[in-house]
Parts: sequence; C-alpha cells; structure tokens
Amino acid sequence: MRSTPHDRNKAVTWMAGLALIAALVGGNAELSAAAVFRIVGEPGAAAGEIEVFSRDSGGFLDLRELDKFLGGRLVWRIPGAGIDWRIGGTEFSFDDMVAFFQAGGNSYQLVAAPRLEAGRFLVPLQLAVEYLPRLLPHRFIYDKTGRRLVDRGASSPSRPAVATHDGRSYRIRTVVIDPGHGGKDPGTIARNYKLHEKHIVLDIAKKLVRNLKNKTNLKILLIRDNDKYIYAGDRGSIANKLNGDLFVSIHVNASSSRSTNGSKTFFLSEAKTNEDRATEMLENEALKYEVEGKVSPGNDEIGLILQDMAQNEQLRESQDLSMFIQRDLAVINGLKDLGLGQANFAVLRGSYMPAALVETAYISNPGDEKKLNTSAFRDRLADAITNGIIKYVEQYHRKLANGS
Repeated sequence: MRSTPHDRNKAVTWMAGLALIAALVGGNAELSAAAVFRIVGEPGAAAGEIEVFSRDSGGFLDLRELDKFLGGRLVWRIPGAGIDWRIGGTEFSFDDMVAFFQAGGNSYQLVAAPRLEAGRFLVPLQLAVEYLPRLLPHRFIYDKTGRRLVDRGASSPSRPAVATHDGRSYRIRTVVIDPGHGGKDPGTIARNYKLHEKHIVLDIAKKLVRNLKNKTNLKILLIRDNDKYIYAGDRGSIANKLNGDLFVSIHVNASSSRSTNGSKTFFLSEAKTNEDRATEMLENEALKYEVEGKVSPGNDEIGLILQDMAQNEQLRESQDLSMFIQRDLAVINGLKDLGLGQANFAVLRGSYMPAALVETAYISNPGDEKKLNTSAFRDRLADAITNGIIKYVEQYHRKLANGS
C-alpha cells in the first residue's frame, strides 16, 4: 500500500500469528500486484492505494494492509488459521479457505475463499467493494464510477435502514424499461397482420410504465418513448447513465417453426440450448444496423476484476428478476409458459444492474400473432411484467432488511 494515514502498532497476537504463518507458507515469497485499489476520505482526508492481487478466482486485497489504512483492529486466531477484524463497531471473522465470513451474528458468502499466501491474508476485493458499504453504511460508500472506496471516518455507528452505494441507496428506486428495436430496426415483422415488433413492444412498455407509476413509488424511465433507433450495444450503458437499479428489455420472439409459441424471460449468460441460441441470434440481428468500426473501450486489470465480480452478483439477481416476471406471464390464459432462458444479448451487455429480457410471445405463430394484435392482450402482458417486477423488488428489499 502506498499511503497509510492510520498506520500504527498492531496487536501482538497478530504479529505472532503472522510470523507463524510466514514460516509455514513462505513469508519471504513475492506476490506481484496486478493493479491498485483506491481508498479516499471525505474532503480534507488523505487518499491512498492498496495493491490488488489477481488470482483465477478474481482480485484480492491483503487484509493487513486494508486494516492499516482504515484503522481497525486485527486479532489472529491460532489454531484455526483465522482472523477477527473489528472495524466500525462490527467484528468480521474470516477463516482460511472458507468462502464465508461472519459479521454481526450473520453469515455472508464471498465470491472466493480468503487465503494465506506469502505471509499475507488475502480477502476478495468484494469485501471492500460490496460488504463494507453494505454492512457499515454510516462509514463507507463505494463509488462505482470512480472505482474507489470512500471512507467517511469513524462517525456515529447508528445504522440507516439500508446501505448506500455511489451515494445512493441500495434500495431499488429506478427501473429502466427498454422497448426493443426502433427506427430503422423494425425487429420481426408479422406475416398476417404485418405487425412490427418495434411498435408492439413500445406499446407494452408504455403500459408497463403507466402500471408501475400507478402501483409503486419507483422512478420509471424509458430508453425510447417513440419510434427512434438506438444502438443495441448502448442500451445497457444508457441505463447506467440513468442511474437505473433494474433494467427490463421488452421483445417479441420469432421462429422458423410456425408452431412454436409462448413466452420466455431471459437473463444475460451463455446460451445453453439451441432454442436460446436461436433467440440470441435473432435479437442480436440488430447489430447489423450499427455503424462499422464502432469499438468498445479497453479495460484495465482492476476494471476487469470489478466487472467480473459485479457480474456474478448481477447474474444471481437477474435470474431472480427473470423468474418473478416469468411466473406472472405463465398465468396468462392461452399463453404457453416456456420458462427461463439465458443468452448473450447485446442489449443487456454493459448494464451494471440486474437485467431481464422478456420475449412476450411468438409473432411468427398465428395464434400468438393474433393475440399480440389486440390491446387487451398487450394489457395482460404489461400487467404480468408489472407484477413480476413488484414482487422481485419486494423480495429484494426483504433480503436487505434481513441483512442477507
């Protein structure tokens, strides 16, 4: 670490434990840092950097260095190869090669197990990025844009109802709705009624926005509210700029088989079935409308580590969001339930929030097409998606309240 404003003498128990472990695992061995992680104080406070060590399972910080910088108290537990870390009025207990830790009487899962290596006790970067702001919100904020931990100092330990994140609440406040396609990209065009996917999904999305505004206090935003073209690869980043907490993209499906029908809700991941791969190819057809030569900016090492870690959490939450939406679509009379799917959709890439892509029905199927042509059916689709989103938000807030 390059700057340690709270550097001080540590407990003898820690030094003894470290000496023993160094002897066991090779304290003189060198670890090469892949990047640095920044910690900043409130205006006027010192700022510094901690080395990030990259391993196959992600990025790690040396807990001893983190403690020196933040001013906590470490106690090494022997035997058992574990560490207790007291900071901000809360004690965190870690064990070597155990992917869980204890804090405040609760157990929390880590993306990778802490490990003893070259005289260091390495903990996943997730501890600083996710759990310190979540469990000690009176003191820490993770600035996602600046990719840094903000330490507001040892202030009053009275805990707000919910942790903060980027200066905002961990609570879901903003839902971004994306009507797929638009403008020069019509999406799929129906055979009988000549319906354009872009018009159908815009109508469903507007109904969804109306429902959510009437039933919740959530802020609801649309990626597009008219027939305009938006680069598919930009839609996730637009949701980020809108400070979205949830992202839901609305589509209709199509198949070469006219008999295929029903609804399916997807989350972003590698496609596992031929049917999901076909849907992925269909929706990513929108990329043919993009300007050639458009490239994505490169990522540095810590950016890739943080992105991978965030994606693990987003995958779990996106799957839950998709499940709640699909459960309510499944009860629509006459609409076949095709369950959950996963695929690498361009429209979902780059969003830093739980996201789902809803394939409401098959426009290529005569029965589904006929239903989609009616406002009443589109109302039922919007109602089902509304209920699914609300149920997910309620469940998410219950988990926050329980500290899980």
